[in-house]
Amino acid sequence: MFVLFLTIVLFCGLCNSEDGDLGYGLNIGNAIDVFANYGDLSQVTQVVSSDYEGEESKESIVPFSEKNIRVFVNVTSRITRGEGITDMDVLLCETFEDLLNVYFRNFEIEGTDKPWKAFMGDWIKDEIMRTFGIEYDLKPDNCCYVLVKLTKKHRTVQLDGLRGVGVKDYVKRAIDALNISDSSEVRRFMKSYGTHYIDSYVTGNFIYQVFKYKRTGYNMLKAYIRARTYRPSIPDNLRFYFSSYFLKQVGEIRIASGNKTIETWAKLNLRDSQYLYSRPSLLRLHYNPILVYKLNGMLDSGALLGLTLRTLTPLFRDRRKADTFAEIVENDLQLWEVNA
Repeated sequence: MFVLFLTIVLFCGLCNSEDGDLGYGLNIGNAIDVFANYGDLSQVTQVVSSDYEGEESKESIVPFSEKNIRVFVNVTSRITRGEGITDMDVLLCETFEDLLNVYFRNFEIEGTDKPWKAFMGDWIKDEIMRTFGIEYDLKPDNCCYVLVKLTKKHRTVQLDGLRGVGVKDYVKRAIDALNISDSSEVRRFMKSYGTHYIDSYVTGNFIYQVFKYKRTGYNMLKAYIRARTYRPSIPDNLRFYFSSYFLKQVGEIRIASGNKTIETWAKLNLRDSQYLYSRPSLLRLHYNPILVYKLNGMLDSGALLGLTLRTLTPLFRDRRKADTFAEIVENDLQLWEVNA
């Protein structure tokens, strides 16, 4: 039995950088300017199935294509390989914003409490809902949501730390010449050398589906999951709480990498029949390990499943400069977050 558990950055000052220090892939320890594509980072990171026209992309899918620069010397990291699909997540969301926060729960940008806004803050709600496979709703918080997902990790890369790690010479020169009391000059430095460095990332893929619930049905599902958590001996009746009696809408099945071949397979093979209704449902995977096995062989590694970005304060040997830089970055992030 399958077990259920609950940009392009405008680097305008890089003329002094060394050959090979610029990249567009996932380079651990490299720096990016989160403001260059803030609100639309999903255009340079593959985090949602944004191709909803039903056409297979002719370009190869890559999880990350944001411009970045090497600012540290002798960076090392730890790599952990994934072992296939390991669990199913049933994630309860009281509001539509909760759904967005939960979807991006494995993403962290130091200085902001809502990473999802960096990725989709500039999107209109119609686009966001379509990406999540649900219909547009003028009052999305009049109901609740449940996100069901199965994840297959490809690899997890974590920076070993910055103890004993040096700073590139051209970055040192820029820092020495930086007037930290001039905020406009600090922001020019950000455009040239970035605001954050990549501390960790996870690649792989996952299949997901959003269920829109009536409030009463949502509360009953929530109570059932809580009871099962404390009393595992209670019979597994999860499918009952995903019936039409409790639901307002069943979303389309989506793949984080945008792979339409897998989405088509899911629509054909993951149909759940209840009473007079038949619709695609990821709950089929909860009760059918053979389908999980087939899906595991299909899921690629074209999506970014997690990302941790840390502020570039370790570049600064002067504590005052480091604190002032962090303050400007975080204040700007809070302002952009409010306006997104």
